[in-house]
Amino acid sequence: MELKCVFRRPRFPIICNIDGELVAGGNLQQFERRLNKISLPDNGVFAIVDATGEGWALHPDLSAISPLTLDKRWTKARVIDMFNKSLNAQRIGWQYQQRSLANRRLEMLIRDVAELLNRAEQKLAADARKEARLKVGVPNPVNMLGH
Repeated sequence: MELKCVFRRPRFPIICNIDGELVAGGNLQQFERRLNKISLPDNGVFAIVDATGEGWALHPDLSAISPLTLDKRWTKARVIDMFNKSLNAQRIGWQYQQRSLANRRLEMLIRDVAELLNRAEQKLAADARKEARLKVGVPNPVNMLGH
């Protein structure tokens, strides 16, 4: 899916909540690639938060990201709550701790959550490759080195 940005572009990274599944992107192309990996419902509008905490909307039927939403400002607590309740966090068993929020800027918190989502995706992909090797019977390269 190639997305259009209506009026202007969001500040990256962005995080989109698609029925509890979070998709993050450090730029528009990365976000599009990650969206293509999931089953995206055609109907509905999905919430996006950009790096500044501004609310945006993903319109899959129009292949567009728009700043036109009633949900304009996000808080630190809401971003953390979204991550902690997400399917991504449940799948890998991670939680973002709410301590010391007063010392964290919203922009840094959003970058942290986007990075957690990136690491979670990499971890799941590595686990899937490992499981596939075990099913096929391919030896672990580390074990072949005598470690």
